[in-house]
Amino acid sequence: MANTLRFLAECLFTFYSVTFLLYHKNTFPVRQGYWIYLMIAGFINWSFGAIWGLSLSSHYGALALLGIIILELKLMYKMNPIQILFESSYFAALLYWGRGIVLPAFALCLEKSVQWVRHDEFYYPIAWFISICIILVYNGFFRHVIAPQSQMEKFYRSKEQVRFVAVFQTGLLAYLLFVNLGRYYGVDLQWYKITYIVSCVICFASQSLLTKRGIRMSTLLEFELHNQFLQKQLRIQLRHYNAYQKYTESFRAFKHDYKNMMASVKSLLSAGEYHKAERMLDTIHDTMQKQVMVHKTYSNQIILDAILQDVANMCEEQETHFSAMVYIPKALNISDINGIRIFSNLTNNAVEACAKVTPESERFITITSGTNTSNDWLKVEISNSFNGELNVRNGIPESTKANKDFHGIGLTIVTEIIEHLGGVINIDADQEKKVFTVTILLPLSK
Repeated sequence: MANTLRFLAECLFTFYSVTFLLYHKNTFPVRQGYWIYLMIAGFINWSFGAIWGLSLSSHYGALALLGIIILELKLMYKMNPIQILFESSYFAALLYWGRGIVLPAFALCLEKSVQWVRHDEFYYPIAWFISICIILVYNGFFRHVIAPQSQMEKFYRSKEQVRFVAVFQTGLLAYLLFVNLGRYYGVDLQWYKITYIVSCVICFASQSLLTKRGIRMSTLLEFELHNQFLQKQLRIQLRHYNAYQKYTESFRAFKHDYKNMMASVKSLLSAGEYHKAERMLDTIHDTMQKQVMVHKTYSNQIILDAILQDVANMCEEQETHFSAMVYIPKALNISDINGIRIFSNLTNNAVEACAKVTPESERFITITSGTNTSNDWLKVEISNSFNGELNVRNGIPESTKANKDFHGIGLTIVTEIIEHLGGVINIDADQEKKVFTVTILLPLSK
């Protein structure tokens, strides 16, 4: 029976490790050769469980497992070091905490030391089987209730929150490794067993609460950024409407005098004063050019036009050549909020990139659009100059601002929105020509 439970525990351990690795496939981009690395990882993890006996009692065993999971995540997914530390420490700590509850509990019931249970060929496989079952139950509860995948995506975007939880989680694992040193004395101390169990329970609870707090803080951070973003867009629209109001007022003033001037022209024509009539028409034209403000239109969509109007004003201030004409078909199924988030993030990035370009004569932003009637796609292309300096992580350029937690998620959010709409985004940075181009393809409703 002991051998059977040992074998089942090894299988459950392999199942836990493989499902843990597969879980991240829908959250992070995978690397080339993903499935090959997954099969190799499954074999390595099974071998580790079989050869090491799933004991993890040795501190070297826990550290070795932590290193193996770090390497597997690094080879399989495009994750940053903090994300890898969070997930790998979660994997190893769960095993250690689950074991830390069951072994002392067995020792209490049998009135033996933890070290005795650890070396017993009958009770230890039973304890490990129960430990793995507890770990699988908690992992399912954690992944679906405490930290659902949709919420974890926001959590992963906040480097500060991930760093805090990852470091604290690793610290809890180190604390349990320290407490585990007591087993080497081999003394049957009841208070030690209880302390061990309580410590593991506290670690489970602390990890859950901290992760939940990290998710909440990340959500609030994005909510705050979203509100600031909307307020900024409202100010842009207000400036746009004020400019349009000035245009209509100037046109109304010109229209007031237009009837009188045209009546004078008609009288001159009737009297045969053609030269005077011609001069009068020239005067009318000059008056219109001086009094009526020129209102440029960059898009057929009023909110997008307001955004582009504001971009044009910023470009004029920083001596950047701006050219834009974006036609949005009615068949494009996108909300105003998502449209604002996409174009504001991309145009703001373009303006900031151009501001770093010297000389000013090389600064430019060009925005074009087109529709493909054969396959019903809208294509929008945004090109701008940049200084040639660019850091790319996971296929997305990193923010160069000091507070990357606030400013480093723009392109990530844009990518998520476009992919959610069934579209495609392509980012091309030509560092030799110093031209940054973002191409968006969005499907049109039939």
